[in-house]
Amino acid sequence: MAPTPRLSNESVLKSAMGIVEAKGYDALSVSAVANDLSVAPSALYTYCDNLDGLRNLVAVEATKNLTTKLRNVAIGAAGDKALQSMGTAYRDFALNHPSQFASTLRPPAANNQDLASANASLLEVFTLVYLAMGLSADLSHLSARSTRSALHGFLALEHSTGTSDTHAGEYQHLIDTLQRGLG
Repeated sequence: MAPTPRLSNESVLKSAMGIVEAKGYDALSVSAVANDLSVAPSALYTYCDNLDGLRNLVAVEATKNLTTKLRNVAIGAAGDKALQSMGTAYRDFALNHPSQFASTLRPPAANNQDLASANASLLEVFTLVYLAMGLSADLSHLSARSTRSALHGFLALEHSTGTSDTHAGEYQHLIDTLQRGLG
């Protein structure tokens, strides 16, 4: 009998993210992760309570991945260029990692501080860009929330209905409209 691999938060998350990327968000299950790690499903309950807990782990990681991508494109850019870069990166993430993006559509559970914190970090990237544009802290926060809501909402609709040839132009129009609203 082969030795049981050492389980950790990292190994469970890596397996779950691998399944999501390879097979889609709907393919994620406790059994799929357990099979991937060559353990019994019950061995995972130390790391996640159930499928919902596993999906929340993936949602937190996907939100962190999106935040990193947006932060990286915003660094060194300013004003409209930063917003354009962030908007483009947001859509690229949704299109290139649709299963990770699908996990970001989950509403955070009331007791899921990790997902709430990951979402707050994502919003902070937008807020910092608006602060750098000279908006007050309150207006920066409101603008960040509005911008994220608009971009995320468009991408959620695109995700659920499928991408068409017109979406790139429509999405650019949305970004342009958001930028004009700041003027």
